[in-house]
Amino acid sequence: MFAAVRRVLHWQIGIIAFSVSLSTALAGWPAGRSALIGGLIGFVPNAVFALRFGTSAASRSAQEIVRAFYAGEASKMAMTAVLFFLVFQLPDVRYAPLFAAFIAVQGAFWAALLFSDTDS
Repeated sequence: MFAAVRRVLHWQIGIIAFSVSLSTALAGWPAGRSALIGGLIGFVPNAVFALRFGTSAASRSAQEIVRAFYAGEASKMAMTAVLFFLVFQLPDVRYAPLFAAFIAVQGAFWAALLFSDTDS
């Protein structure tokens, strides 16, 4: 797996831990649990995509790589939608920490693009 992808995944785990800690400290365990769930909804599809795409054969053509990338992105969106659907069935979900953690985890990817070192 690429070092940059690994770095993003580590940042996302750190953001989840921070979100859970902050939510729990400010509003108790139900909010912390919701932040954990929201963070995982953002993290799990990204990790699955990284494992599937990052370990694929490097000898594929550019067209095959692009096709695999789009298929991976589509599966990420579908997995995210299914996870949100399942979470909305749970009782006692706090929506503010759920969505805040999800957005923060997604933001880690975009921040990594902004602050990435193009030399490595």
